[in-house]
Amino acid sequence: MTDSPLSMPSSAARAVPGSGTAYMVVGTLIAAVAAYLFQLIAGRVLGPTAFAPITVLWTIQFLVLTIVFVPMEQLTIRRLSVEEPDAAPWRLFIGVILAAVIASTTFAAATLDRLLAGEPVYLAIVAALIAGYGGFALARGLLAGHRRFKEYGLSTLAESVLRLALAVVFLAAGIGAVGLAWTLVAGSLVVWIWLPIRHEPRRRTGQVSPLSGTGLATFVAANAASQTIVAAGPLVVGALHASSAEVSVFFETFLLFRAPLTVAYSLIARILPPFTRFVQSGNRHIIRVWALRLGALGAVGGGLGYVVGRVIGPDVVSFLLGSEFRPTDTLAAYAAAGVAIATAALFSQQILIAMRLTGKLALSWTVGLAAAAITVGLAGGGPSVRVGAGFLVGEVVAFGLIIGTIAMASRPSASQES
Repeated sequence: MTDSPLSMPSSAARAVPGSGTAYMVVGTLIAAVAAYLFQLIAGRVLGPTAFAPITVLWTIQFLVLTIVFVPMEQLTIRRLSVEEPDAAPWRLFIGVILAAVIASTTFAAATLDRLLAGEPVYLAIVAALIAGYGGFALARGLLAGHRRFKEYGLSTLAESVLRLALAVVFLAAGIGAVGLAWTLVAGSLVVWIWLPIRHEPRRRTGQVSPLSGTGLATFVAANAASQTIVAAGPLVVGALHASSAEVSVFFETFLLFRAPLTVAYSLIARILPPFTRFVQSGNRHIIRVWALRLGALGAVGGGLGYVVGRVIGPDVVSFLLGSEFRPTDTLAAYAAAGVAIATAALFSQQILIAMRLTGKLALSWTVGLAAAAITVGLAGGGPSVRVGAGFLVGEVVAFGLIIGTIAMASRPSASQES
């Protein structure tokens, strides 16, 4: 075994004809481009006001996926990365998906007139959207856990490309925002073409781990705080009585600058298994080295992001989406810097997940969220600038705590949670 946590044990490498990492990287990049083309085309065709309900649906889906469903995916990957995996906690996962559907639909009903143009059909769309992405996350977790990284990458690509293709057809046919919303649902279903469940019965041995519920709960708590910082911005801007156009500008700006983070969400499935193996082997030195590297990367990336975002950010958004979506230079700087730090934090927290320190991960992000909320309340400027400042401060605080926690936990004398 080499000194890189991204290396694969020779036995595992021989068991799989090709790692599939290239498929994951290329598939994720193409998926990201397709997602931005979807936003660009739909935004230009519908305009900021008509496009606003799509931004709300996208935000709800993104929040539920990253807060609730990504933990299920990653815990599935971690479970299958060990030599003798526990049985899958299917009842727990199905219950979580149903709870997410109910909560999301209730929120949509409560905000129907204010955020969803008063169209009752959006309630059915929200329910189908959340249920679809719950299955999507579990399916990808099984693919990555069984080392089917090629299929993982292809499913990620297919989800975004199918959504874009349907959107182009619908918009060309003159179908409005409600019809376009159904394309979001369709993308989540394509992963089942690869039959991700087919290998699970052979690996389903033993009892369901009693820690499954606790691990998922603390992981969800961590992601709830982190993704509220990352993705709830348009909802907060709207709650601060900004216009529909300002909400769309904020959404499109952060969506565009969030490209590195969007790509990273589909790549963490590749780095969690090797980090898990290093934790199991007790190789604390490598864990500590990677934590320090990621800490330095986040600090440098955040500084560069701020400068680049302020200097060229508004022009980039205006060029790609039109002058009506142009943000201020301050908002662009906050978005670029915060996303750079958030991306480094996402990779860093995989170490805590591998170490089963999800409780400490939750604490880090909760403190970051509190810092973000305080900043929104105290900062000056309009709704967008206040929320952008809160995003940046929250990411800085949480990232610092994550790196510090890993450094402390990876000391030779430190004890790990079992």
